Amino acid sequence: MRQVLPLVVFVIAVAAMLAILVRGVCIAPELEVPAAVASILIIALFSIAGLFEKSIIKYVYYSTIIQFGYFLLDTSTALLINKSIWFAVIQLINFVIAGGLFAVIMALLYNYVRKENVPDYAGLYDRNQMLGLALAISCLSLGGMPGFNIFVGEFLIYSALFTIHPALTIGAIFAGLVCFIFYFRICYVLFAGTAKKAIKLSLLSRAVISILAIAVVALGVIPHILMTILEWYT
Repeated sequence: MRQVLPLVVFVIAVAAMLAILVRGVCIAPELEVPAAVASILIIALFSIAGLFEKSIIKYVYYSTIIQFGYFLLDTSTALLINKSIWFAVIQLINFVIAGGLFAVIMALLYNYVRKENVPDYAGLYDRNQMLGLALAISCLSLGGMPGFNIFVGEFLIYSALFTIHPALTIGAIFAGLVCFIFYFRICYVLFAGTAKKAIKLSLLSRAVISILAIAVVALGVIPHILMTILEWYT
């Protein structure tokens, strides 16, 4: 059962985001800035807490909460600049792709290794190069690295927040840096060391991972696709 928990948590988060988009959010004007600050704190605090986490399953929990924090930050930022709440649809699309890739990989890893501690997963790249590369792509994207799809949404956040108050932008960038360290840590651990026993993936697993990884890079390199979607709803 625990091997499917990363996917279950991911699906729950996506469902919650969709519910927010469909129903809409009404925040009193005086609470919009506090909502943005609270979102930034969620991202920063859970990123810092995740740096000390040893459980591979709990790492997925922290990742999901962090990305949900970004979604809430997108939503509150949209309200602050008088944009439609569909401004947050960009973050949702990015999370479905990059977060889905991360959840699938973590579920596969736990299914094959069946160990809880992160250090037990060292040497991933030696065990399956495709899985290791896909993990690196998902981590760099979720961490907000330029050239990957999640960065598109984060850039929109930073640009919009700067027009409201520079202090909010500084706070969001600081949270983003801690978030990047959070993802880089697990990426480093899983690439460090060597392992002799190879991990063999099914054809379906390879296909899903390949499609999601290509989408993460494509939407990061060609952000106009997401920007066009944004223009439709603003």
